[in-house]
Amino acid sequence: MFLKSIEYAQYEGTPRLWKLEGCTFGNINLIVGKNATGKSRSLSIINGLANLLSGEDKLHYLSGNYIVEFNNEGQEVNYTLHYEDLSIISEELNINSENKLQRGKDGIGTIYYAKLEEPIEFQTPTNELAVVARRDTIQHPFLEDIFNWGKYVRRYLFGTDMGKGQLAVLKKDEVKAEKQLLNPKNTNLVIAMFLEGRKRYSINFSEAIINDMNAIGYSLEDIGTHTPESIIIDSNFLPTEPVGLYVKESDLECRTDQVDMSQGMFRALSLIVQIHYSLFTSTPSCILIDDIGEGLDFERSSALVKLLIERAKNSSVQLIMATNDRFIMNNVPLEYWLVMQRVGGISKVYNQRNSPQLFEDFKLTGLNNFDFFSSEYYLKGNLQN
Repeated sequence: MFLKSIEYAQYEGTPRLWKLEGCTFGNINLIVGKNATGKSRSLSIINGLANLLSGEDKLHYLSGNYIVEFNNEGQEVNYTLHYEDLSIISEELNINSENKLQRGKDGIGTIYYAKLEEPIEFQTPTNELAVVARRDTIQHPFLEDIFNWGKYVRRYLFGTDMGKGQLAVLKKDEVKAEKQLLNPKNTNLVIAMFLEGRKRYSINFSEAIINDMNAIGYSLEDIGTHTPESIIIDSNFLPTEPVGLYVKESDLECRTDQVDMSQGMFRALSLIVQIHYSLFTSTPSCILIDDIGEGLDFERSSALVKLLIERAKNSSVQLIMATNDRFIMNNVPLEYWLVMQRVGGISKVYNQRNSPQLFEDFKLTGLNNFDFFSSEYYLKGNLQN
């Protein structure tokens, strides 16, 4: 199941209004826009929806209004959610235009029962999503696809340190990661994910990471974990020991500890480790990457994005990235673009699905992709001199 479109509004009727319009997706997507247009916020909204639908989070904001469409192996799945003051006003789920669930502000609603082949009434707390509270694989199997989509969304904030400043603490001679640390949605736990991935998939896991790092311009021979050699470890850690990642580059005689890696190199390594962990253990439904390429040089950022696109092409994973980097824009086909423009509190998206003629006309200009963005061609359809 993949996300086809999302519209979202928050704080409607107030000066704090923020609204997302026209946001439709394909299998591969690159959200581009100037700073403060809503790129990061849009990814956060998608991730927040995923956490709500998987039951991992409760309602946090005072208000919200989602209108969402999914494609589930050819089935059209429409979901709407409206809440105010942390209380749900309305919630509805339709599959191929057939109503499966609806509820009102008092929590009373109807849900389709598979064995009875008819809807029955229910009541659920007003601060709980019915699609979560009413999960039942026998009576309401259609809710499982919604749940699993939310459960397997992964968001990576590439502009952060991606766990570079954290070490894992293990018991002496212990080779397995602590189970409670293995939360694939926590992008700071890259060491725990590497340890568990290597334990479960042995050399295949390490080789996949090395191959991808080589593909984006880092010539690696080995990757592993050890107690960092370049820092002094406080004796208070005994009888445990802190471990971090290391890599062995082919043109260096020694290992490089994670604390000594450049921020860009570690971000790339962390992202590749975590994506491979997700791909090896269970196929993620959707990968969200904010500020992709941040901190990398032109060649490596372009190679990383190309690698991610190829991975998405050869899998069922939906890829949604965001950037304002001109070099990345020039190396990603316009067919994958979502250009975001904000006017006041409304962020609107332009792409080949909702503005096909503009995108086709631009191809005839012979200009590069970044010109489409910098000239705001998507707004007026012609270039300023």
